[in-house]
Amino acid sequence: MRSLVAEQLPVVVVGGGLSGCACALAMAGRGIPVILFEAGSVLGGRVQSVNLKGIEQPIDNCQHAAFRIYGRFLQLLATCDARGAIKLQKKTKLPYLEVDKGRISIVKSGSLPPPYHLAMSLMKVNFLSLNDKIPLRKALKAFKQMDEQKRRSLDDMPFQEWLEQNGQTERTIRRFWDPLVKAALNIGCDEASTSAASFLFQRGIFGEKDAFDVASFTSDLSNSIAPALRRTLARTGVEVRTSMPVTELFREERKVTGVMTREGVIPAAAVVLCTPISTTARLLTGKGADVGSFEVADRLANLGNTALIGIHAFHEGPVLPDGIPFVTCCDEPLIQMLFDRTAELDKEHQMGLPGHWITVPVSHADQYLDWDNEMIRNEYERVVQAAFPNVSRIKEFHVVRAKRATTALRAGSQRNRPSPLDAEEGVILGGDWLDIDWPSTMEGATRAGLTAASIIIEQRGDSTIKEWHHDKSWPDWPDAPKRGAENWKEW
Repeated sequence: MRSLVAEQLPVVVVGGGLSGCACALAMAGRGIPVILFEAGSVLGGRVQSVNLKGIEQPIDNCQHAAFRIYGRFLQLLATCDARGAIKLQKKTKLPYLEVDKGRISIVKSGSLPPPYHLAMSLMKVNFLSLNDKIPLRKALKAFKQMDEQKRRSLDDMPFQEWLEQNGQTERTIRRFWDPLVKAALNIGCDEASTSAASFLFQRGIFGEKDAFDVASFTSDLSNSIAPALRRTLARTGVEVRTSMPVTELFREERKVTGVMTREGVIPAAAVVLCTPISTTARLLTGKGADVGSFEVADRLANLGNTALIGIHAFHEGPVLPDGIPFVTCCDEPLIQMLFDRTAELDKEHQMGLPGHWITVPVSHADQYLDWDNEMIRNEYERVVQAAFPNVSRIKEFHVVRAKRATTALRAGSQRNRPSPLDAEEGVILGGDWLDIDWPSTMEGATRAGLTAASIIIEQRGDSTIKEWHHDKSWPDWPDAPKRGAENWKEW
């Protein structure tokens, strides 16, 4: 009788980021009543924009890039009728800039089958020497032969050590491997888990031919993703309560039966935590928590976070050459990449900007959090002036810091990533720190939320979702786009 009554209660999802929204939408699509609580005023979590003084329109907190391999995230956009928020490359092209020479090389996909589809262009690039390039074949062969058991067994090894064991030169590590690891894992090769980094290369850049087609956003994030999420949640019957933090989990006889907010106790059939590490740990270790919840909180604390910095420069005119939407800057620890954000935006969203917008995502930025804006600007100007001597004047310059931006996938991190059912009874875990191999990206968050939803749906006897795995498409949503798919923008 108690079980029947409990199932008539809503499932409470805590956290309105991508994981929480994906989880809520998936459950609501299967007829499960859901209440979604978000502490902030806007949905989207860390994928959001900020309002900066002197700029008429919102600006993304940092450069956010996606890839065609982000299948569940692209499905989420499609089910929210937000396909127009993003455009995908017709073909993988990754430009590299040698700052001191102002020379750009492009790594692009060719006719060979994966993982060798980038090999021909890698052999032609200028930012690596022939002695750097030849050992790349050894690493590619190792990735091809590495099965899942072997990959996960390498979690305790720093990726740089693995690269050195597989013959990679210091310059190849510095110029090729490390920028990709930093961009995806938000940590450097010297600290990153080999298991996590190998997953990135096996599934991403050396995966399917189209896996690493870069996607960019056609408007600021808060005006594209957040409204689309809100509309779709409302359409599917999810009750959304923004600006409503959950203060603690409500427990009866060591079972979580609801949440506490400023409005009192909200009873729940189950509670899904799609919150950042620190918030999740705090909620799990409240009054009456059992040993399992404390153990999960300890593991999450051991995982920890790494920082991101978003640099936003507005010039009187373009900075990058025509046809080059972004570059990776070789040998630059702070100014790691340059993105032509104005060129990415649809024309109607370019209005209200104080100049031509160039953005720099600084990954693994913990050591730069204490730098003042003037120091950061000096480094930015040094790089762009060295690479492009005739660069136009800067009209506005802004820096946005995110101290706890992403989960830190250091060597040994795998054992600290919990499974959805590792906490006490009544709680399902659904944050992007779950043990699903994916780093805490937009894709990792979406997959984590769907994983949590699938458990609750299966618990309720829905056989169509039995043993669903996040590598499979979510069956209720439109398919992710292949190259040339209708209704998706490409560039």
